[in-house]
Amino acid sequence: MRSRLPVLRTRRRYLAFALEAEGEIQPNELMGEIHSSQFSLFGDAGAAKNRLKLISFDGRFGLLRCHHIYIQDTRAILASICSINGIRVALRTKGVFGTIKSATEKYIPQLGKISAENDGRRIELEEVSGWIIRTHGLEVDLCPDDRNKTKGSDTRYLGLTSFDLCGGHEDADGTPDGL
Repeated sequence: MRSRLPVLRTRRRYLAFALEAEGEIQPNELMGEIHSSQFSLFGDAGAAKNRLKLISFDGRFGLLRCHHIYIQDTRAILASICSINGIRVALRTKGVFGTIKSATEKYIPQLGKISAENDGRRIELEEVSGWIIRTHGLEVDLCPDDRNKTKGSDTRYLGLTSFDLCGGHEDADGTPDGL
């Protein structure tokens, strides 16, 4: 089967989203609820035009593919979902991207690369501790527990890298502990 010429292909966009739920949600349950919400909001004709597809979902973060014209409709679909199989949920759109690679690099955290010891959202070290606000590749924005760490700065976050978190690397600011 021959592929279509680039000018004949449909333009796609990828929505990165975060799921906050009171329980465990499976990908097939999430996609069923997305389709149900899509049919109730836009009917059969609207659902056929958008052609939503769940690209990835790890229980907390996910990636959804849609048609480029129906981005606002897709955001409305995600915002209208409040429960899945009796479990209360909230879906928050993190961003819209043209490629899967840019969406995963910017908004879906790869915390396993950074530090396998932490639970994914909190960092506890001798010099600094706090909550992870955002990750971008191997970089982490951290909201420290000690507000004096950011005193005199116009930001509330500390920018750290995997070298800073793992410690003991020669490129980490020249200090032996990596901080």
